Amino acid sequence: MNVRRQDRGRLLYRPPLAAKRSIRATKWIWVSVFGIVGRFFVTAIIDRWGRRMSGVLCCLMSPAAISIAGQMPGIYIGDASLFYIMILITVLFGSGNYAIVAPYMAEVWPTRLRTSGMGLGYGVGNMGKIIGPLGLALIAGSSDYISPKATLDALGPAFLYFGSWWILGAIAFWLIGFETKGRSFEEMDSALTETAARLGRAPAA
Repeated sequence: MNVRRQDRGRLLYRPPLAAKRSIRATKWIWVSVFGIVGRFFVTAIIDRWGRRMSGVLCCLMSPAAISIAGQMPGIYIGDASLFYIMILITVLFGSGNYAIVAPYMAEVWPTRLRTSGMGLGYGVGNMGKIIGPLGLALIAGSSDYISPKATLDALGPAFLYFGSWWILGAIAFWLIGFETKGRSFEEMDSALTETAARLGRAPAA
């Protein structure tokens, strides 16, 4: 859900950023390019690091970059905007996270629950399209909770808000997720079944 929320939030901020020329309209092309590159990059590191650690990396790098972007929108390194650089890094890892989540959503469910489990995951993920604008509206003080007007005054708090959901994703990968690299569906089914059996035999507290 956190990935869809960040995408929706960034889309809401495109008009005011373009108007202020923090990011010119033509530069959004490179933002999209970095999103594509991010998916290839993360796909490459998955085989080396595994799903879980790659997910933690993406969910930590993205909030770090977007938080810096929100707090330092007017800083330049030579002629390069630090804000723009941080947005590119955010999109690189944020969009790349899709390359982890898409297969991982199928791998973490046992065979008998895989179809309904993936459906549940997509359904919960789409809630981000509602929660993202709602949170932004509350931060910006807008009365329009469906499509709030993103203001530059609320840029810092809004980007911290979006980043906090990535942190939640990192915690989920670290504490709840399990590694699926190099394991067949049969092996994962067996492990999940054994875990469920142990929990079923555990005495009630």
